[in-house]
Amino acid sequence: MKNAFGDLQNGTVYRSDLLQCRKLNISNLRIDSRFRHQAVWREAHGQDPCSRLKKSVAYYNWFALPERPVSDARAPFVLPEYLKMALSKSVMRNVARFRIRGHGLKCGTGLYGKSPDRSARVCNLCENGDSRETRFFSCIGTEHLRHQFIHLFDNISEGDIKGFVFQHNSNLLVQLSIFLIYLFVGTYRLSSHARLEAFVIQTKLN
Repeated sequence: MKNAFGDLQNGTVYRSDLLQCRKLNISNLRIDSRFRHQAVWREAHGQDPCSRLKKSVAYYNWFALPERPVSDARAPFVLPEYLKMALSKSVMRNVARFRIRGHGLKCGTGLYGKSPDRSARVCNLCENGDSRETRFFSCIGTEHLRHQFIHLFDNISEGDIKGFVFQHNSNLLVQLSIFLIYLFVGTYRLSSHARLEAFVIQTKLN
């Protein structure tokens, strides 16, 4: 217990109270514990996801919602709107996979090779660029997809990944899910399972 209090802001106070069998200030302890827990996000704040090879940096700067103050007794984060909508599990899963980088795009998988450097993080369609913005907004291999799903880009600035994923329209999110299915598995390598999933989602939308 004493060691657990070590790097809290008021750790010495908690250790002293524990040793003297005094009641701990649970309100302050909760705030200090949350502050320590959020250290990974403070580190990621303001860093460039295109130059910093960390998932936490990409997630925090491109997809994370604002945090509540550490003194707020409620949960520190608010659920994204798409998780509150009446969407199928497959749609939610596809959007979530992209948000947490659980996809097969080489800009992500290139991090996990024997030599995880930036040279491995290239688009496997145009072999140019090293980020998800490239695949979404400028890759020549997905240009026809951008034309097919042009309505997804209508009100989104180029490079605005967060705005693209957090569209507040259930129909657009269903279309986004289909777009991501094609993007995940490769435009010209679409498996029968992915084709079926895209068809089922499209049928439900119609």
